[in-house]
Amino acid sequence: MLEPREIKTQFEAAPVSCMQDVMEVKQGIRRNFARRAQSYDRHAGMQRLMAHRLVAAVGGSLAGARCILEIGCGTGYLTGLLRQANREARLVALDLDAALVAAARRRLGPEAGVAWLVADGETQLRGSYDLVIANATFQWFTRPGETLAAYYLGLAPGGVLAFSTLGPQTFQELAEAMNRAARSLKLPATPPIPAQGFGDRQAWSDRLYQAGFSQVRLAREMVTATFPSVPEFLKALQATGATNPRPGPISPRLLTALMEAYQTNYGRDGVIPVSYEMIWAVAEKS
Repeated sequence: MLEPREIKTQFEAAPVSCMQDVMEVKQGIRRNFARRAQSYDRHAGMQRLMAHRLVAAVGGSLAGARCILEIGCGTGYLTGLLRQANREARLVALDLDAALVAAARRRLGPEAGVAWLVADGETQLRGSYDLVIANATFQWFTRPGETLAAYYLGLAPGGVLAFSTLGPQTFQELAEAMNRAARSLKLPATPPIPAQGFGDRQAWSDRLYQAGFSQVRLAREMVTATFPSVPEFLKALQATGATNPRPGPISPRLLTALMEAYQTNYGRDGVIPVSYEMIWAVAEKS
């Protein structure tokens, strides 16, 4: 069971259509995760699982890399795994928010020899890298196709892009409970869950090939966590910062109906299930 801990919901905003929208989304993502820099690690059990399997999927490409770039380092959990697996490589780790970078720096300490950057992972890369890697980050990208193409150009010949991400079936119980709650209240529209807009395995495969990668490996797995109650799940979700970057209002009636629908339809033996669709990708630049 994950360790569950002001309930906020994560409802999808309008599609990103212009630069102002992109900037609003970016700032929302930064703000959400920055606020939870102190609580993230206590509630990020699934992200830790994804990180370990990502390192295993990269294999020898990590051990042999001379220059590594980590996108979205967060509080530094994956950064530590990367340094343990390869103590000689030049390791650059970046994140959108300074508070998270500071937390990662404290976790690893100065002796780790990591170059820390506060930067947007979707901006143009500088330098040439043998490995570009990211854990549970790419689902938040606003222009994933362009960004993957930029990573391809920033890799040295034979370099590898490796990442884990969450797919659209993540929180599928929450999405269905929201549908039921909205119907019970006869709402004109159902507020969607942001995870429903995440790319699936096929979408990421298409993007990687379109970016120029010719050797692509992808894996997918559904993993279920359990929580004592719906409020505990929503609190834990908020504690990781993985909520809507542009949250919309939700009435107390809808929130109550949502929790009742979730508990009634999925609660069993004193717990509720929470699904995570995990996707891992390893792509090589020929």
